[in-house]
Amino acid sequence: MSNDYFEEFEQWKVLVGGTILAFGEIELVTLKCLERIPKDNIYKTASKLPFARRIELIIDILQPHSSISEYSNFIAGLSKAKELSQYRNLLAHNPLAIEVYEHKATGDLHMLQLIRSSRNDKKSIDLSSMKELAAEVQQLSADLWMSVAKIAERESENT
Repeated sequence: MSNDYFEEFEQWKVLVGGTILAFGEIELVTLKCLERIPKDNIYKTASKLPFARRIELIIDILQPHSSISEYSNFIAGLSKAKELSQYRNLLAHNPLAIEVYEHKATGDLHMLQLIRSSRNDKKSIDLSSMKELAAEVQQLSADLWMSVAKIAERESENT
């Protein structure tokens, strides 16, 4: 195997690990919101909901405040997190694989590292897309925390 293979493998480890950690941060944001935002005590039940359903519940709770920029930004971030969560499952439940291709004209062999769903061949991610996803999820995690801080600040000013 070439050095390129091992260099790419190292990149995958860092990117997948960072992305999974960022999704963990986003999960924590949703749990903290369910613990603090609703007036009623729903945390014990709501925290057991799957990630996407938790996001839907938080958005429903915050929707009446969506005309306020802090809330609308947070809602948009949560919607994006829900959209990206399909990749979290892909990364968490499937291995890195190598697909080998033969160039028809030259007969040269080419290797492509990717993560492909073992249940759905149409779901996959290559290294280039993984780099984009990692950056997006890590930025989203930071943005969601900033939105929570701004909402908390706004709420403390109103009390």
